[in-house]
Order: sequence, then structure tokens, then C-alpha cells
Amino acid sequence: LTVMFNNGCEWLRCDFHLHTKKDKEFKYSGEDSYFISDYVAALDSKNIKVGVITNHNKFDLEEYKALKKAANKKDIFILPGVELSVKDGKNGVHTLLIFNPADWIKNGENHIDRFLTAAFQGIDNRENENTCCNFDLNTLLVELEKLNKDYFIVFAHIEQRNGLLEEYGGGRLASLAKNHEFKNRVLGLQK
Repeated sequence: LTVMFNNGCEWLRCDFHLHTKKDKEFKYSGEDSYFISDYVAALDSKNIKVGVITNHNKFDLEEYKALKKAANKKDIFILPGVELSVKDGKNGVHTLLIFNPADWIKNGENHIDRFLTAAFQGIDNRENENTCCNFDLNTLLVELEKLNKDYFIVFAHIEQRNGLLEEYGGGRLASLAKNHEFKNRVLGLQK
């Protein structure tokens, strides 16, 4: 068996913290009909080859599908995700959940939105970036593992308000680092 490789190693520019016009915090001043093409063009102009759509506490399947389809034409890989405000610390911890689409968007089922509905059960205004879900970090990991679906975590802006270090510092962070799911599922820290 002979395998040909065009190159041995390639660095890819990735952005695991992307918002879209479906997020209340995102600003887009162009024509709505050009949003998808403008968005993908912006990713392409920055040479981003892997991106994750992580709107605050929300996932929009149709927008994700449209972005993924347009991005594929530019050889940009788009993953579904969410920036979840987790109930921990005094302000909450912004946690980027990145989902394997083969597990979470399957046979017409949107398991991401089902998970978010459960996470925010009984909570109004979930699309506000500072509205925390019902889960603390330990409970979040337990609830995600129960679903038996592939995902990973990147903690957003860790040194700022709503970041892991600011909200979960000291002994609590050392304790969390001993958690099996935390060690297996947290793959990055932003900044």
C-alpha cells in the first residue's frame, strides 16, 4: 500500500469563538441577503480554515447549515458550538462548547438546541450573554457526558470578567482540574 502526502505538516488558522448576526452582541451593517457570503469572505480574508459558531446561549441550525455550505466552497471547516454562560463565580463562566455535528445534528434532530433548552429550563432571556444556565461547571460536565455525544470545551477570555481564571480561581480551579471529564474535554483556553 502506497500513500502519497502532498505535505507532512500544515499550520491552520482557527477561530473557536465566532459570533453571527443571530447573536444580540454581533453587529452587521450589510444587506441581510449578503450576510453569509460576507461572513465567509471575512473568514477567508483572515485565512481562517477552521471556525466554530459560538453565539451566546443559542444555536441556530439553519444559519449554521448555510455558513457551513458556503464555507466549504472556500475550504473552510465550520463546526457548531455555543458560548454557554455557566452558573459559577459571581458573574458566570463563559464556556465555549464545540459539538461534533455527526453526533449532535443527526437524522434531522437538533440535539444542541434540546440540550440548551434543558440547560435554561425555567430561565428567561437566555440569549443575553450574561444570563447563566442552570449548571455549574461540574454539573455541566455530568449533563454533557450523560448524552453520550462527542464534544470539547474551550474556555473563553479566561482572564476577563466571565472568564475561568477570574471567576473560578484558586483552590476551586485546582479541584476542577482533577475532574476526569474536565481533563478529557477541555482542549483550550482563550488568551
